[in-house]
This record gives sequence, C-alpha cells and structure tokens, in this order.
Amino acid sequence: MRALETWVIVVAAGAGERLGSDRPKAFVKFGERTLVAACLETFEFHDGIDGIVVAVPEGFETDMSLIADDIGAGKIAAAVPGGASRAESVANALACLPDSAHFVLVHDAARPLVDDALITRVMHGLAEGADGVVPALAVTDTVKRLGPDGAVSETFDRSSLRAVQTPQGFPVLTLRTAIEKAAGSLASATDCASLVEAAGGRVVCVDGDPRNLKVTTPDDLARALELAG
Repeated sequence: MRALETWVIVVAAGAGERLGSDRPKAFVKFGERTLVAACLETFEFHDGIDGIVVAVPEGFETDMSLIADDIGAGKIAAAVPGGASRAESVANALACLPDSAHFVLVHDAARPLVDDALITRVMHGLAEGADGVVPALAVTDTVKRLGPDGAVSETFDRSSLRAVQTPQGFPVLTLRTAIEKAAGSLASATDCASLVEAAGGRVVCVDGDPRNLKVTTPDDLARALELAG
C-alpha cells in the first residue's frame, strides 16, 4: 500500500424527489444495478483508491451492505447515515476515515458514469500540491444574472466560467479544516470545493467528462442509460 492513501466518500444520501421514485435517488435502478453501485464499481477497481465510505439515508445501511456484497466491493469500509444537507453528509463520512487517509475524493452517487481516467486526473492534481481539485467543463450557454425584479442585471463572460463535476479531491486535513470553519453554514454549501475556497484554499480545475452527467430527473436517467450503452 502506498505511503499516501487516497480514500473516497460517495454521497448517496439524497432523497431525489425530482426523479419521481419511491426510493432514495442513489438506490434507483440503473440498468441491472443501482446508481450507487455503478459508481462504486469504478472506484472499487481503480488501483489508486485504498478505501471507500458511503453516506446513505438513515435506515439504508443494510441495503448498502447488500449492494457491496453483490458487486464484490471489498474497499467499502463503512456506510454512515447522511446529514440534513450534502455537506453534513460529507462531514459524517469524513469522520469515519482512518488516520492513514491522506487524500479524499468526494463523489456524488448521482453521477454513475465516472470513469478511471477522470479519477486519475483528479488524483494527479492533488499530487501536484493543490488544496482542491475539481473536474470542470467549459460553459457553452450564455449565463445571465437576474435582479430582484427578474430583469437581467449582468451577463457573464463565459470564457472564464466552468461547470464543475465530481469527484472533487482534497487533502483530508484541508477538507476537515474547511468544514470546521463553515460549521454554521454547511446547509448552503453546494459542493466541497466552495468550502475549501472560502477557507482560503487554492482549488484548481482539471478536464471534466461530458459523459459524467448528474442524474436529477427521469430524462437525465434515460440519457445516462443511453450513454452507458
């Protein structure tokens, strides 16, 4: 095992109301598997990953154990109850990482098409010393800011804008410190990188993957299944 271990937190605790399922989003069927099983398989068989902790809805710990057994995921060390927000779920999972974990990747279970190449790009960014690494895509649509009255107040220069994905990577200590500093405002955090940025960390982007879409609606699920082939 390498001197600097890399662990993964898979955030699978969301309700996913917009998907219209009677089960939490991560446990919705994705072909013959579930969304969470699809991404866990990729991390399980990536040579650079040492262990995995999954944040699940309270009461779904046993379901997660069954999924882990089904896909032969021996790297899953724990399934922990998620919190009231995404960031709180990450904090709960982060507390379960061993002292040997030096880097952590945080990935949304709603992105089932993550692949080895994307994971490796994030890990390489961490190895080069960044406080945070996020995969990102160029923004192709024009983006405008609206004022309180609904009228356009600003049009952004999209050449400097990026749409970010997961997995996002951090040194474990850096992410823990950022979460502690933001303890009173975790509910408003949309991703972990924003917490590290707010704490003064240097976050860099690596190339994202257009296939690595986030499943939010039934149309997203259909598109992901199409891309999965």
